[in-house]
Parts: sequence; structure tokens; C-alpha cells
Amino acid sequence: MIDQKTSTPVFQSLTRPILLLGGERENIILLACLSLSLCTVGRDFISLILAVLIWTIGIIASKWMAKTDPWATKVFLRSLLYRDFYGARERINTPACILKRSRKI
Repeated sequence: MIDQKTSTPVFQSLTRPILLLGGERENIILLACLSLSLCTVGRDFISLILAVLIWTIGIIASKWMAKTDPWATKVFLRSLLYRDFYGARERINTPACILKRSRKI
């Protein structure tokens, strides 16, 4: 009984990314707000065509990006926070870096 190994199942529903219309949820919601506001504020045929064009291209790009990496936007935003801390290369006489903690993600 002591030598038995216990295994814990990892369910796919707990590790799967949350996607909306095939793209990242935040990107799709932002894109919907942008195109809907452009359509309602413009109130003419040209703004309607432009909003539909932005929506279509944005959905296609978001789906393509989510197929490549479902967490691409979150990883990119997190990398912006650590850009000052992790330099591409470090020299011998590099001064100490000061972290900016203005945003929380």
C-alpha cells in the first residue's frame, strides 16, 4: 500500500484556452467594440463598410494568431512588463536596472 503511486488526472477542459469565435476573448471583444462604435458613430454607409471590413480582417487575423499560439497576446503584454529587466545582452559595466511597476496584468 505504501509503494503504490497515485496519479491525478489532468482534464483537458481545465487547461484549454478560452477562445471566442476562434480567437482570443479579449481581442474579439475589443474588435467588436471598435467596429460597433465606428458603425454607430459614423452613421453613414462608408463607416458601415469600414466597420465590416475591420471586423472581417480582425476576425481572420485573430483566428490565425490563436491557431499559432492561443496565449500570444497575454505573453506579449507580460513581456512588456519585463523588457527593462531582461536585456538582450548584458555588458560588464551595465548599471542596475530599475523595475517599473506601473501596470498590473
